[in-house]
Amino acid sequence: MSATAVLAWAGILALWSALVVSCTVLLGRGAYMTVYFAASEEALAEARTGNLLILGSSLGLFLAALWARRMRAPLWACILVAVPAALVGGLTLLAGRTLFPELSYLLAVPIAAAALISVLILARPIRRHPVTIERASPRSDEA
Repeated sequence: MSATAVLAWAGILALWSALVVSCTVLLGRGAYMTVYFAASEEALAEARTGNLLILGSSLGLFLAALWARRMRAPLWACILVAVPAALVGGLTLLAGRTLFPELSYLLAVPIAAAALISVLILARPIRRHPVTIERASPRSDEA
């Protein structure tokens, strides 16, 4: 690979990493915003905003999982990217008025870190032109 291709691949991985990290942070911020103890108007408005943050960042993590698959990462690593979104986002949809989504975020952070590291290590660049290995022709002893 040329130096330009290596820099382009590093840029793609940096953008993908920024997407995963920012979506994971927004997932936590949304989970934090959904916790309230008194059902006041302010608390409910903040919880709605938190739910939107959770759903938006879950969508971002699902897109990151598809992008990781496009970068030829193994399927298990792509699933690992989507697990925090499915965990926190799914529990927000199914059990939004409990503390399960907020507590599941504590499990989602190490999973997201493992997904980030595994895709960064295992993703392979897409080669447009396959490298062919030329076989040496057998020597002829015609001398």
